[in-house]
Amino acid sequence: MKKLMLAAVAAFSCAELRADASVSGYGAVEVSSAYVLYGGRQNKEPCWWTYGELNFNADAWGSLGASLWQNTDTTCRRKASMRRMNEWDWATYYRNGLDLAEGWRLSGEVGHIWYKYHGLTPAGSGIYKTMMEVYGRLELNNPYLTPYCAIFHDWKVTDGTFALAGLKRDIALPHGLTFTPDITVGGGDRRYLDNLYPPWGFGGVKGGVSYAQLSGKLSYWFNDHFGVHALLACSVIVDGKIRAGIDMDGSDYRKQFVWGTVGVDVAF
Repeated sequence: MKKLMLAAVAAFSCAELRADASVSGYGAVEVSSAYVLYGGRQNKEPCWWTYGELNFNADAWGSLGASLWQNTDTTCRRKASMRRMNEWDWATYYRNGLDLAEGWRLSGEVGHIWYKYHGLTPAGSGIYKTMMEVYGRLELNNPYLTPYCAIFHDWKVTDGTFALAGLKRDIALPHGLTFTPDITVGGGDRRYLDNLYPPWGFGGVKGGVSYAQLSGKLSYWFNDHFGVHALLACSVIVDGKIRAGIDMDGSDYRKQFVWGTVGVDVAF
């Protein structure tokens, strides 16, 4: 009888979990004025960004998901290293959150990212190496000002660590528009920064804060499944040694610049 009762409880629990479980997804297609990574303009030509994620949600158990972010240059300016900058970033992650008070929730995410570069020439294969990163993110959602932070560790190429922190807020505007101002600062240790910014690999870059960025995003959702957005940002390299390296480098990096994106969003 005891075993029968335990089996009934387990069956009821599984049934309840199945009832609470759901599948959701999100995707975006954007045109960006430049390829930008951590405040660094690596290519001044426009590019396509696509992103998609699929999540299995189990209510209080959190959610498991996988995503793909992809960049493709709209020109062939990088012929020396690749046909185009065709980067695919695969990720798997776990998300969950904790309700602290009414309107206050601490959201977290941990995962792994696999950076893969396609279309490399023999010259480019020595430059763009496949990186593997583990990461964690925290965000404190509330009605006022939302702080967030993230940390990434590359365990395959640099054995280096990068972190960022910022503040943002969603502001409701008339006609269903949402405006989101966002300020971010980021930096890392010497191993990571030496691989990320010029002059690359000569040991001239030290660890610390490398960039700051101020952006504003305007979003509009026609319904629960389809929306559009536009973003304008100003990025500034704040590390003196990196700024000096940019002056000596002939690439598209700049010490400060303005860039932006326009795109469409889908969700289910």
